[in-house]
Order: sequence, then C-alpha cells, then structure tokens
Amino acid sequence: MFSRTKKLNSYNRYLRFLYISLMLYLSALIAPVGAAHLDVLKNSCVDCHTTLSPFTDEQKRINEIRLNHTVREISCSLECHEDVIRRTASDNFQQWSDSDHSKYHVTCDACHGGNPDLKTEAEAHAAMKDINDPDSTIYFKNIPDTCGECHAEELEHFKNTMHYQRLRSTASGPSCITCHQPHSFKILKASELTALCSVCHNPKDKIAAASVPQDAKRALEKQKEFQEELLKAKSAVADAKAAGGDISYAQMDLDRAISVMNNIPSLWHEFNLKDFDQQIQNGIDWAKKAQYKTSDIETAVPAAPGPGIAMAFAILIMIYLMRKR
Repeated sequence: MFSRTKKLNSYNRYLRFLYISLMLYLSALIAPVGAAHLDVLKNSCVDCHTTLSPFTDEQKRINEIRLNHTVREISCSLECHEDVIRRTASDNFQQWSDSDHSKYHVTCDACHGGNPDLKTEAEAHAAMKDINDPDSTIYFKNIPDTCGECHAEELEHFKNTMHYQRLRSTASGPSCITCHQPHSFKILKASELTALCSVCHNPKDKIAAASVPQDAKRALEKQKEFQEELLKAKSAVADAKAAGGDISYAQMDLDRAISVMNNIPSLWHEFNLKDFDQQIQNGIDWAKKAQYKTSDIETAVPAAPGPGIAMAFAILIMIYLMRKR
C-alpha cells in the first residue's frame, strides 16, 4: 500500500512538472505578441482615431443645425453639413485597420510624422507639416522617400524609372499611393490597373506606348499563372520527397522559380514590362520543369533487412525476455 501511494505521489509530481513546463512554454510564445499589441494600444494615434466615429460631438452639433433648418422648412440634408475632416479621419483609420500596415503595427506616425507618445491632439500633431508643404513627409514628391524608409529595395528600383523622373521634375509622374492607395495600401488587380494606367498611357496623350495598360494587365495575369504553377511544383516536389525519391534535380528548378517569385516586387517597380514578362515566363518554365522531373522519379523501395540486422533484433528480443523473467 505504501509503495503504491509513493508511486502515485511521484506520478502527480510528474504531471505538475509537465503542466508548469507547458505554461512556461506558452507564456514565452504569447509574450512577444502581447507586448507588441500593448505597444499599439499605447500609441496615441490609434487611441485617438478609434474615437472619430460618425457620432462625434461636432457632428451632433451639425445635426442639430440640420434639424433647426428642417423646422423652419429650409431644405437641408445632413450631407450638406457633414464634418468632412472627421468623416475622412474615420474612414482612413478603418482602411488602415484592415491593411497589412496595421498587422505589422506600422502606425500613422510612420508616414505622417508627429509624436504618438503625446496624448493631446495639439501636442501629437505639433511636428507634423501640411500635406502641401514641400518639406512634409506626405508631400506628393516626397512620398517615395517616405515609403522607402521601410521599402528600400522597391524604392531603389523605382528611382531608375521614367515614372520617378517625371514625378521629381514635372510633378506629372505617379507616386507610390497612385497604385497602392493611401491607408489601405492594397495591391491593385490586373483589371483595376488597366484603368489607372490609361489616365496617362492613351492614344491622345501619347505618353510612351498606348498599349502599356493592356501590356501591364497581361503581365499581372501571367504573374497569377506563375503563382499557380509554383504551387503545383512545390506540391509535386514535396510528394516525391515523401515517397523517398531523388528530388535533387527537381529541387534545383523549384529553387530557381522561387527566386523569381521572391524578386517580383523589385521587378515590377522597374516598370520594364518586357523584362518583367520575360522573367515571369522563366519562372513558369522552371516551375513546370520541376513538376516534369518529379513525374519521372521512381519511388525508393525499402530494402529487406539483411541477416545481420535480423540477428541483432533476435538478440535484443532475447535479452529483453531474460531481463523481464
């Protein structure tokens, strides 16, 4: 009885040890995420802009004016007196909340400046400059350099384009937010890009070739095809590896295709559609080669254990049975 109780206590201690170890491990995993989340909560940009809803005190006041006009039979609607600044701030915050910038805790001050550690609007905005000020971080000519603080590689490629040269010299070139849209920062679809490029690249204005919008659309559609082929190649190589086949040659082609995929952001920001199309085609070809090479891989058949291995197993079993007896 005593021996059984001792074993039970030992077992309970072991369970407690496992539980504590598990809790410590989970705490280590959660802590960095939690800390980053708290940093965002302490950011006054986020604290303030979350309160800019359509029902702020200022908008209530405007609504009262509208009601007074209605009583006096003056034609009026809420839209006429809408508080544009606050409504825009609310919309911008919502767009940012759904963006990748929000996921990575890139807050308002990264682009707009200001001091997110200060709580009042006047103090937090004191260092900010008007959007029309040439020294402002969000002045249209300065936007590429502002984005380049984080996206340095894309900026270097963009600086070598006619787009960037026109932007700096004549202010007629596109900037980062032309394609990525401020606050949402989404990547445009091929169909959306066609209409955007047509603003400048059309038969009337004759800026470069009029075929640019369609060429850009086809390039992005080919990129989507490349993504699909790359997923097929990754799956084929993984299956062949799991089956025990020799994937060394297929893996080489897959690695080449992956390299092209990783380089797509830089390739695109050069706006050399001919080169972009060629690089994407190379990636498609390598992805297809990887798939083809895996189709010829013979599955390795495990060899039957030799006499020596069988004898070793027999000896181990005999030793186990003797010790147990």
